[in-house]
Amino acid sequence: MIVVCVLIGLVAEPARAGTSVTIPAGDPHDQQTITVTGTGFPSHVKDPTGMQILECSDPGGTTANLPTSNLFCDGSTINPSQINTDAQGSFTAKYTVYSLDSTHTSNISCDKTHFCVLWVGVDYNQDFFGPHAFSTAFEVGGVATTGGSGSSSTIWIVIVVVVALGAAFVVARARRRQPTRGSSVSS
Repeated sequence: MIVVCVLIGLVAEPARAGTSVTIPAGDPHDQQTITVTGTGFPSHVKDPTGMQILECSDPGGTTANLPTSNLFCDGSTINPSQINTDAQGSFTAKYTVYSLDSTHTSNISCDKTHFCVLWVGVDYNQDFFGPHAFSTAFEVGGVATTGGSGSSSTIWIVIVVVVALGAAFVVARARRRQPTRGSSVSS
């Protein structure tokens, strides 16, 4: 009987290993909304409560340092709305990433110098090692720019060009209104 239980445990474990999470390449900015995709999770019929996503520390950004319990995650970063999987156990969801500082705002650090990962699973509090997956490691840098993938320097360049063109237009118009030398002005 013990042998049968061990074999069932060994066979059941690889099913969890089939879970995966993908996030965009590169390091996100603070408060940037990214797209998270996942596969290999329980279907919505098997898990009607939906998937959870949250930030966890990953010192050094290595697989060896992935979190070993929910104590290495920040529960305040959990996705605010329910994420349902499809019939194949896949999902695509939007998630906002935050820079976290263990000194002031969080129990973990996740910023420009501290790696973190996203934990995606069914229940990080009660079943941390149940069906779950970790994203690739990333660092959170800076404040998100508005307008998607553009940068704040691009916005400033546009502003400077618009101001310069406006100034050139005002100067040209003012010169056209001035009388030329040698012409008389009648009253």
